[in-house]
Amino acid sequence: MKRTAFLLLLLAATCGVAQRPRVNRVALAAMERTFDQRILRFDVNDPFDLLGSTRGVYLEGYGAVFTAEVNLVASAVITPFRPKPSADEIERLRQRKAARLALLKKHMREMMLSLAASLEGVPPQEHIALGVSVFYFSWENREGLPSQVLMRAQRQKLVDAGARRLGDAALEQSLPAEEF
Repeated sequence: MKRTAFLLLLLAATCGVAQRPRVNRVALAAMERTFDQRILRFDVNDPFDLLGSTRGVYLEGYGAVFTAEVNLVASAVITPFRPKPSADEIERLRQRKAARLALLKKHMREMMLSLAASLEGVPPQEHIALGVSVFYFSWENREGLPSQVLMRAQRQKLVDAGARRLGDAALEQSLPAEEF
């Protein structure tokens, strides 16, 4: 009788204990820093502006999700000496951001491969997702430009793509970006 009660108590205690996540916070933080560094080192002469730090979470049953916010052109600011840009300047800024959007997507694809290779705790059938919100000033012309860029894929497909060392065009085709 005592043994049965002890076993029931032990079973109840182990059922209530939460399982440790497959991907620990240390691994996520390392990948957050890696993405931040890639964005900041993109181009020393004309950098992207990372607004805040990249954040990552692991969702059991889905995979790892990372988010960041980026200003594609860091030099576009209003000052007391230049309170309002001209229509010409606004259009040039829109064109520069459109051109730099392709570069952001390239970096995101490369980061997706790095995430898949580094986050071994994410099961092969689960996903890696990377979402970047694009910052705009209220006065900017956003025509044809997205507010967010999202990439997601099963971890195993990303690992396979990384092993095949796909070129930029093939990687772009196998890992499309969703724009919102």
